[in-house]
Amino acid sequence: MSAPLLEVEDLHVYFDSSPGPVRAVDGVSLQLYPGQTLAIVGESGCGKSTLARAILGLEIPRSGRVLFRGRETAYDGRSQRALWRELQMIFQDPDASLNPRMTIGSTIAEPIALLRRLPRPQCVDGARKLLRQVGIDPSLFDRYPHELSGGQRQRVSIARALAVEPRALILDEAVSALDVSIRAQILNLLVSLQDQLGLAYLFITHDLGVVRHLAHEVAVMYLGQIVEQAETQALFTAPQHPYARALLAAVPSLAPDARLATSTLHGELPSPVSPPAGCRFHTRCPEVFARCRAEAPELFTLGSRRARCFLVEHAPRRGA
Repeated sequence: MSAPLLEVEDLHVYFDSSPGPVRAVDGVSLQLYPGQTLAIVGESGCGKSTLARAILGLEIPRSGRVLFRGRETAYDGRSQRALWRELQMIFQDPDASLNPRMTIGSTIAEPIALLRRLPRPQCVDGARKLLRQVGIDPSLFDRYPHELSGGQRQRVSIARALAVEPRALILDEAVSALDVSIRAQILNLLVSLQDQLGLAYLFITHDLGVVRHLAHEVAVMYLGQIVEQAETQALFTAPQHPYARALLAAVPSLAPDARLATSTLHGELPSPVSPPAGCRFHTRCPEVFARCRAEAPELFTLGSRRARCFLVEHAPRRGA
């Protein structure tokens, strides 16, 4: 196997608040390999987006390390610009991430000029080529974002991210705001671009239906921690952690008998300011027992997967 492109080691990101620090990301470790799609899934508030921002340097971690191609990220301007030439992010809402006062051509040409330092004519030619590559007619070069549809604006966001020829993209709920038909077109575009360019994707979403068809591997987050990580087919076939099973059971299905059997989760997501003692999921877990309330489980390794649950500590494989 090739060396990992991206490595996250025991990352902690806390935010100050009056009741105490908000533990948004609390000890996350993961690896992303060239050409791989790793999906990060979980409920709103579990820390997915904060993790993405910390990897890119938009949030400063309290501790832990982020390495890209073996080089540790330093949170200064020069180091971040070097990282952004190889790692780009696509946000959920293109209306908020695109400058309404810039034409889409200028939006794509600007990062080519700033980070690749090419002459203006080459920047314009490169922007037109990228528009074609993401399925937008170059005749729209001088249009403004408000003159395009939502799907077209997200294609522009993808073209802008590709402008610096990155090796990897972080996609933070990049298709969740789109209509279903447009969402499918954007997902097909992402798959095509990955095949053409060999890109790696860190795909952050709450949509497990999308994950199943796009990701090679899935990491499930709960309250700032990864509770299970496995190859996509293995996770969907036999999830090991009760929270992962609950997420999969909640996915709408036309064949209810084929859905995973699980007890209904009770209660709300606990506060990241004061997470529960012991296993963080024990307040909602249908399979909780005494040890869960007193002791925090580590990420146990089961072959090629990891699961943070005492139920799998001594079990090489646990069925659905």
